[in-house]
Amino acid sequence: TPLGPGLDYFDLQFIGQPGIIATGLLHGRSGVAVVDPGPTTCLATLRSELSARGFSTADSRWILITHIHLDHAAATGALLRECPGARVIVHERGAPHLIDPSKLIGSASRLYGADMDRLWGEIVPVPAANIDAVGDSAAMEVAGHDVEMAYTPGHAWHHISFFVRGAKIAFVGDTAGICRPSG
Repeated sequence: TPLGPGLDYFDLQFIGQPGIIATGLLHGRSGVAVVDPGPTTCLATLRSELSARGFSTADSRWILITHIHLDHAAATGALLRECPGARVIVHERGAPHLIDPSKLIGSASRLYGADMDRLWGEIVPVPAANIDAVGDSAAMEVAGHDVEMAYTPGHAWHHISFFVRGAKIAFVGDTAGICRPSG
């Protein structure tokens, strides 16, 4: 679904069902950025949707993570196998759990039990060298777009939202009710 020039999102068809998990996409003169790649069980759909738009996972230069919950970020380490030079943008509080997901996996395993692999697939650590941890605010060019990052805790204590300047588009993960002054 196009959101504007170089901005898109698509459904990942989580466990074969529409409307549960979506991924954002920024693309432009300097490459492709994936926002919240979802779980590893959705990588085939991610690849297919990128291909339908003329891209591959290898074109990804950035992976933007709103928060580290499995439905948003579990595929990050596996995706990096296909785009090993990509930069992972995540809040500094979430970064350690991408580098060493053992606590996240342990906690989720208590909740999901035998369904862990069916729901989330393989959860691969993210190399620390690929991570750009941001604090409570940051700005950078991503895939040819000026993107502002803002700390938006509530759903998760490490949650950030990505605001695409000039497009009036925000990728907010599981955050709602954000109001920012124009500018």
